[in-house]
Amino acid sequence: MRENPVINCLERLKELGFDDDDLDEMVGLLDELVGLFTGVEGSGNVAIGVRNGGLELVCSICSNIPIVSEKVLVSALKTLALLIHGMCFYLYRMMLFVLLDGWFMDLKLGV
Repeated sequence: MRENPVINCLERLKELGFDDDDLDEMVGLLDELVGLFTGVEGSGNVAIGVRNGGLELVCSICSNIPIVSEKVLVSALKTLALLIHGMCFYLYRMMLFVLLDGWFMDLKLGV
């Protein structure tokens, strides 16, 4: 397994099914991801999760969990909210970089 705990959680989540034992482990892994995403500001853990398919994986989990699995749904939605927020922040930074880069190019060219 890789050394990064976010990637480890995502890899394990990919291996799980939707029977009762797996659902209990799934709750623990999703809660662990929430802790990793919120534990240390600036750690880059949310970006690691997004870049390694976390958003897609958690969406898939949300759409496939049995109706009676409220604990899994709550944990998955918390994780999903953090991944979406991280994705929006990442996209905002990228747009800002592109805009500022174009602005600096205009200054250099005297446009």
